[in-house]
Amino acid sequence: MHIITLCSFKGGTAKTSTALSLGACLAKIHKKKVLLVDFDSQANLSIGLGIGPDSEQTMVPVLQGTAKIQDIIIETNIKGLFLVPANAYLDGIETTAALVRDLNAHLRLRDALKSVEADFDFCFIDTPPSLGWLTQSAFFASQHNLICAIPEAYSVIGLRRLKEFQDYIQKYHSINVLGVILSLWDKRGAVNQTLLQDIDASFPNKLLQSKIRRDVSVSHAVLQGKAVIEFAPECRASEDYQQLTKELLGIIDPLSSDKSKLETLSKEKRKVTV
Repeated sequence: MHIITLCSFKGGTAKTSTALSLGACLAKIHKKKVLLVDFDSQANLSIGLGIGPDSEQTMVPVLQGTAKIQDIIIETNIKGLFLVPANAYLDGIETTAALVRDLNAHLRLRDALKSVEADFDFCFIDTPPSLGWLTQSAFFASQHNLICAIPEAYSVIGLRRLKEFQDYIQKYHSINVLGVILSLWDKRGAVNQTLLQDIDASFPNKLLQSKIRRDVSVSHAVLQGKAVIEFAPECRASEDYQQLTKELLGIIDPLSSDKSKLETLSKEKRKVTV
């Protein structure tokens, strides 16, 4: 199972819409089995799939050790797409007694996902627009991350802080940046080139070719509790997310192949040693 965290250091970067749309495209079009983890107390990912923000089945009891993740995973209206919902009780969970006493509490999400890694092809973790405990836990649970940004100065400036955070995590856990996704894109933007240069300065050669154009259909889809490819399959955003999904698969498949080769070589070396 490829576990991918979607992150940003600023709200309004279409992070949640991207998690939902990538998951929906992989499940509906590419026939992959996908798990979405709503790891944000605002529960926007859950709302975007028609699940209320007051769902009682969330990661809270799993993180506190009173439930298993298998007990809280629910099916969505898209075949092959599953969800771990969120609610407001995720906020500040790291201060609860069960987690305060555990020095390795930040690894609980990782351990929970390990128990279902054989059941899914992909897992996307939607994080809050901050670099707090929830985002840290998501990074430690993931092999990859996708960075979400919009072509605005504050969003791009926030990437510098995100790069520092990424470098800190790398000291303790290896995580690969799959790329930077630009949403709300307008090719006529007057400062596009300057912003693209700033993105490349923080994450060199990581800007993905597929950009998500501004499209009101995304907002309408959220209000209907549907993925945009279900609500308006022929709109601009649907086209862009489908292209982004293909690009993402093109990046991940070689990585999987390289990992498989390394594992095979490692096994052969152990046999020779014996």
